[in-house]
Amino acid sequence: MRYPIAIELGDERYAYGVVVPDIEGCFSAGDTLDEALINVHEAIDMMIELILEDGKPFPMPTSIEKNINDPDLKWFVWTTVDVDISRFYCF
Repeated sequence: MRYPIAIELGDERYAYGVVVPDIEGCFSAGDTLDEALINVHEAIDMMIELILEDGKPFPMPTSIEKNINDPDLKWFVWTTVDVDISRFYCF
């Protein structure tokens, strides 16, 4: 499943930030872009787990287009991350 993410670019002084708009409260950061992208996978897994433990519905991804006009994310760079959701379902 592919989730849109918004990336706040970092530099030598500031970390890169990543927000997952379709999962409330889900964000991560890293000193490098690669580190931030690795960390966002861990953040997504942890947040989905907490959401499901609370008995809330599974957070389905939307599109970048749905989120791109969010004024709080105006200067962010958009892409998607692929998340393996199979561990959240018992077959």
